[in-house]
Amino acid sequence: MDDTAVDTTPAVPEVDTFAEQARRRAETEREAVEWAVDELESLVDDRGVDLEPLLEYAERSRESLPARHRRAYEAMADVFDVDAAVYEAYVFAFSELCEELTEGTGRSERNPRGCTNALVAEPAVADRADAAGPLVLKNRDIAGRGLRPKSIVEQPPIDDYHGILTIDTCGTISMFKGVNDRGLVAANTYIDSERDDIDPEDQLRNGTVIRMLLEECATVEAARAKLESSPTKHLMGQTLFLADETNAVLLEVDPVAEQISADDGPVVTRTNHFVISDSTEAESSTKRRRRALELLEELEPLTREDLWTIARDHEHGPGDDSICRHPEPEAGEYATGQLTTASTAVFEGGAPTIEIATGNPCEDERMRYSFGDAVPADLRTGRRWLEGMT
Repeated sequence: MDDTAVDTTPAVPEVDTFAEQARRRAETEREAVEWAVDELESLVDDRGVDLEPLLEYAERSRESLPARHRRAYEAMADVFDVDAAVYEAYVFAFSELCEELTEGTGRSERNPRGCTNALVAEPAVADRADAAGPLVLKNRDIAGRGLRPKSIVEQPPIDDYHGILTIDTCGTISMFKGVNDRGLVAANTYIDSERDDIDPEDQLRNGTVIRMLLEECATVEAARAKLESSPTKHLMGQTLFLADETNAVLLEVDPVAEQISADDGPVVTRTNHFVISDSTEAESSTKRRRRALELLEELEPLTREDLWTIARDHEHGPGDDSICRHPEPEAGEYATGQLTTASTAVFEGGAPTIEIATGNPCEDERMRYSFGDAVPADLRTGRRWLEGMT
């Protein structure tokens, strides 16, 4: 991207604590977060949503966080001038809040949950791909994307923890994909597979798992060992894509069966159901995975550009059933009742670089940044997203 005459911000400075890093990030993203939370507060008031059950879940769920992540949340919360209860729901119970805000039936966060991911190991990476390692694609599909401002997040190394580069929701502490300063890539898709006998205090959230792996691990081998060190029944259902400079694997994390299954094929894709283990399988998830497999088979060996072609695909849509998912007319202004594509990211194992598009990849500019790059200020603050909304 040519940043000539563009207001840019330098690399994020190193800090001593997670709380200090979180405060700086909150100050950077403040305008976008305060707008989103204020809009949520108006919707909650207009529709008479009772936040108490959500806040009880949020408070209990917060206990499962590493202490450093709790300190980060508290530091960010201190910066924002918003309703504290709505902000807590925004961070810890957004899916559940979207359920309450959704009008009508049959179009909710849980029906169906989203994301389409693909992983291409080195044998299947084309010679012309401009990549020295495995490739990972993640389309991030979420409900309520109109109230989830996006920014490029760069967390510097802190003490013995690795730095992280990603694109994710402003003002939150969870991460659902990213690359660290050692080139380890981690990304996931949600699977509806959870145990009823595990309390929120003991259940590691998916966004917590991704962030922990990126902060604490340098290789796929180390990430797998870290993941397997926790009782599987205390995890949430997900498919986890991991890649470093030489290795790549897809893990199906199934807390119900208490097993982690590996798919180390040269080209793999997942939507929102298990393929090795058993799980529910929504129509959308089936259609998106079948379409992704068709494209992967047609294009192999694959390049970065091929992954972007897959990310932009509109077969069966654009809507619930397509890989690039757009709000359908009944979804409403903020699409709280439908999962739609909020961002796309392509990573290369071993390279601390992110190639991203905010919003739908078929419409939005594609950008590429590495650790330490000068990034346009409106991408760090979420203002580019905010201007698109307002």
